[in-house]
Amino acid sequence: MEHVTIGKKFGEGKIAYAECVTDGDLSRVDIKGKGFLLVCLWEGTMTFSVGGKSFTGHAPCFLCFDEEEDPVFGSTAEARYACVWFRPLFLNVNMTLARIRSQGYEDVASVHDLFLLRPFLEHSYVVPCQTEQIKAAEKACRCMERELTEQRDWYWSCRSRSYFMELLIALERSYAEVGYGKLANEPYGETAAEGALLQDAILYLEGCFSEDLNLERVCNHLGVSRSALTAAFRKEMNSTVMEYLMAFRVKVAKKHLAFTEIPQKEIALRCGFKTVPHFARVFKNHTGQTPGDFRKTAVQRRRDEIK
Repeated sequence: MEHVTIGKKFGEGKIAYAECVTDGDLSRVDIKGKGFLLVCLWEGTMTFSVGGKSFTGHAPCFLCFDEEEDPVFGSTAEARYACVWFRPLFLNVNMTLARIRSQGYEDVASVHDLFLLRPFLEHSYVVPCQTEQIKAAEKACRCMERELTEQRDWYWSCRSRSYFMELLIALERSYAEVGYGKLANEPYGETAAEGALLQDAILYLEGCFSEDLNLERVCNHLGVSRSALTAAFRKEMNSTVMEYLMAFRVKVAKKHLAFTEIPQKEIALRCGFKTVPHFARVFKNHTGQTPGDFRKTAVQRRRDEIK
């Protein structure tokens, strides 16, 4: 079965190489040689086998498979989850299988902010995550599923891609936090308590970045004083809590600008900015460019440099 979404009223016949289904059928998974599968498990347990070896995923976690795998799942009756079937091309036309597996892809991805898809390509299968990450993932999955299903305007494909990118950002953070990837050997803080506080704060900020956050709300959630959290961030992160939040919001906004055509106003609201002028001002302070100029430059550079 080919898991794609076909345009109906808007962009009739357009193919989006992705499908998102809440509690989808996993009784007969057929991705070998076809595409990737991401399962976001927010309740229950899933058992599966790959190459004759058995694995178990306990919520909250992500399950990741590329087109080289042929996973066989056990019963999913007690689990709550979403399935995202996709080809890397859904993210960007330059992300062909040949390119993402090429020796120089990491350099290209770094320059053009492309996803590395390490949780899939490194065959980690089960990636545990924290509550805030799975909450963000569940929200992104439901929004992605709605956009692909309803196709309410001309931006349905771009908008579904934008939610998928937010999902992958949560996955990549979780992948690093549990001991994989480049961030695995970079613990937070000098003590275990300080490290745990910073980790909890960062995961909360990144999981709730689109919401109306302030320092008081963050401290109340973590159960710490403003002075303790502020001191920890200044010491270890060389920034304030809100500066870190703004930098992360800009990071997500850059993805939306570079890889989708959704309007700047929508990007601003999605990334937690109350007004477009505020978004534009913060974005320029971080990047040296307006959102519009950044979008034009990112797209043109990618066209000129990636052959």
